[in-house]
Amino acid sequence: WESYFRDSCRVPCRRCQRVWTSEWDSHGIAPRAHVAMYKACAVSCYDGDLLAAIDAAIDDGVDLLSISIGPESPFPFYYDVIALGAFRAIQKGIFVSCSAGNDGPYPSTVTNDAPWILTVGASTIDREIRATVKLGNNVELHGQSLFQPKDFHPRQPLPIVHPAAISNNESAAVCEKGSLKNIDVKGKIVICHMGQLRIEDKGKEVKDNGGAAMIVFNEQDDGYTTLATANVLPASHISYKDGLVLKNYLISTQSPTATISFQGTLIGKSQPAPQMASFSSRGPSTQSRGILKPDIVGPGLNILSAWGVSIDEATNPFNVISGTSMSCPHLSGVAALIKSAHPDWSPAAIKSAILTTAYTADLNGNPISTEQNVSATVFDRGSGHVHTLRALNPGLVYDIEPDDYIPYLCGLGYSEQQVRYIVQRKVNCSTPTLIPGAQLNYPTFSMVLGAGDQMTYTRTVTNVGRPFSTYISKVLSPQGVAVKVMPSVIRFKDLNDKASYTVTFTRLENVTRSSIIGQGSLVWNSIGDDGYKVVSTIAVVFV
Repeated sequence: WESYFRDSCRVPCRRCQRVWTSEWDSHGIAPRAHVAMYKACAVSCYDGDLLAAIDAAIDDGVDLLSISIGPESPFPFYYDVIALGAFRAIQKGIFVSCSAGNDGPYPSTVTNDAPWILTVGASTIDREIRATVKLGNNVELHGQSLFQPKDFHPRQPLPIVHPAAISNNESAAVCEKGSLKNIDVKGKIVICHMGQLRIEDKGKEVKDNGGAAMIVFNEQDDGYTTLATANVLPASHISYKDGLVLKNYLISTQSPTATISFQGTLIGKSQPAPQMASFSSRGPSTQSRGILKPDIVGPGLNILSAWGVSIDEATNPFNVISGTSMSCPHLSGVAALIKSAHPDWSPAAIKSAILTTAYTADLNGNPISTEQNVSATVFDRGSGHVHTLRALNPGLVYDIEPDDYIPYLCGLGYSEQQVRYIVQRKVNCSTPTLIPGAQLNYPTFSMVLGAGDQMTYTRTVTNVGRPFSTYISKVLSPQGVAVKVMPSVIRFKDLNDKASYTVTFTRLENVTRSSIIGQGSLVWNSIGDDGYKVVSTIAVVFV
């Protein structure tokens, strides 16, 4: 690897020192886990440093790797340093989870999408750190702020100023540094558009120019995703919908006013939850359409954890951060629990347990939704939201050995040399050994279907539930697709017995579809009191 990447690395490849560093980890999910942290990045992340850090962890004999780092855009796996390092890890039996990326809600932005990696998207939780805006017309808009001042009690509502309505400068609309110096904001509540600038930086600009408080409202793409940030002044981040209410109020009066009150932490008030976070990168994968990515989603919005430095001169430094870098360690913790309960399980078996036991409904029983409050698709949330307890006892698992990826990689059209970069040995990509991506023994199904297409794939499951067990298949077919499972009943005599089945997907003619994608599921239900329900998500792109 060092010779391969020497020309592309701006610093020499070197083994990174094993150090303690402030990082989000899986300790809250698996509190008895021992966490080792490897410093891979300083100001920037370089290929050689990332590989060296992964190699150091592998050499130290870790059980799992949690990598909250990703490329700016997807790369072929033979040129993706995290995919390369992760493959070496799974060859050693080490489970690898990675963040899916923060470029949502736009399609095909998911990164870290190699099938030997658990690719984790981000969802919301049912906790708010509430900051309520009360407008001069008594309409209340519920937002969020980590900064909850106890001494912000204006004697009367404060005047509102909207820089975007005063200046044609986009920088003033988002309250960039230096943009408010010629706008009278002193003693007023300043309205800032979300844009790309950090909320904390907007607040500094407002405070530096004498502003009393700040309201930040979302652009349309961010919908209902609001952040609880460590603001430097009283503030509230509100949704796009509430932002429209605010703007209509500004138009309706010549002297708009408002107040902001702070209610602290509220549990169960954030509805619906879980919901997709707007920033969570989405599928389908650009590198392998035969593999559904992201795999899973977990808590990634407004996550509280220890922080290396105080953000507000507090005695105990903590912070609240959002991103798939927060959801990834949650899933790493779940994987650690599974590894502890089943130390002989492979990384693929652990992933299978997580994916086939996920849930797809929110706390109200409705389908998990996007940041726009519409039902999320399989390319938004993958198999669904992680269900920790069910993942510990999945009944059946779809296992994959490291060498099983070789015909898959050859099937992607990679040359033998490119596959060798990944698996680190000579391979033979002769035609009989090639398989399409969807033929990999993955716990989900993903495919592209054209007019008249029919695809048949084989899967093999391993019994990890109970001996003398029987499973019956149940299919929820994607709209416009016929799905046939053979056999429809599988039986196991002993633990670790295997059974294979085939699934044929046929695109139906003259069927009106409501979308260019189709989604469904194949469920294996156990007979008896076991209650096992092994769900494989189905994703289809129609062309």
